[in-house]
Amino acid sequence: MQNTSNKLNIYSPFRYCILVIFLMFSTLNAKPDTITFAYQNSHNYPFQTGTGANINWGKPGLLLEMLKIVEKEIDIKIKFVRFPWKRALFELKSGKVDGLFEASYKKKRLDFGKYPLKNGKIDTNRRTNYNSYFLYTLSGSDVQWDGINIKNLKKGICAEREYSIVDDLRRSGIAVHEQNNTKKCLELLNNNRIDAVAALEMATDKILEQEQSKFKNLKKLQPALKNKVYHLMLSHQFTKKYPELSEYIWDTLEKVRNSNEMMDIRKKY
Repeated sequence: MQNTSNKLNIYSPFRYCILVIFLMFSTLNAKPDTITFAYQNSHNYPFQTGTGANINWGKPGLLLEMLKIVEKEIDIKIKFVRFPWKRALFELKSGKVDGLFEASYKKKRLDFGKYPLKNGKIDTNRRTNYNSYFLYTLSGSDVQWDGINIKNLKKGICAEREYSIVDDLRRSGIAVHEQNNTKKCLELLNNNRIDAVAALEMATDKILEQEQSKFKNLKKLQPALKNKVYHLMLSHQFTKKYPELSEYIWDTLEKVRNSNEMMDIRKKY
């Protein structure tokens, strides 16, 4: 009996270690059946199209098409949901959604989720896209932008609520009026209630193209106000639970963005 007891005492710690390693390996390699990514419920052509909660899968936008390819590569179903940008950030912070796109880097957003990193710095190679902010004014306006300073402002600038350009402008001492979407800002400008609109170029140019008669008196000032890099943020809850999967998603995003398949898709837009 004594010999049997000694054997158990010798092998029990070994078995326990094996069990712990197995459980750790299982956790690291686990993956959910479905993940949820949020994005803004306003039009941002060509990256996302349409407004509200619905998604037009005939032409949903470049980022939706890109992430649908990512979905196949990682073999996990992605559920897409749309919210106003500010709410989307808080949905990410609470862990109610696993990811949020397209998010430019802001230090205060680190409380809401994680960006792809490399050596402790933002990894722009694993971005979703580039985009630029431009300044729009009324034709005949004396507002000037020389690439360094904005001059002759009296009523302030309008920008979409919680967009990163808002903080950039306010740090320069400029009064910024926030609206829920860019079109509302353009309407305020059209009615001469503000001096200018700071907005994403491609989405704004698309609005002006679609409603030429309404916004015929608006013009775009050169050069760009700000060139931005945009990312898929993942929630702190998700990256903590699935650290390896999180890196794999960002890696896959880079691969898909540079693929021939995406080059063909871009031609549609």
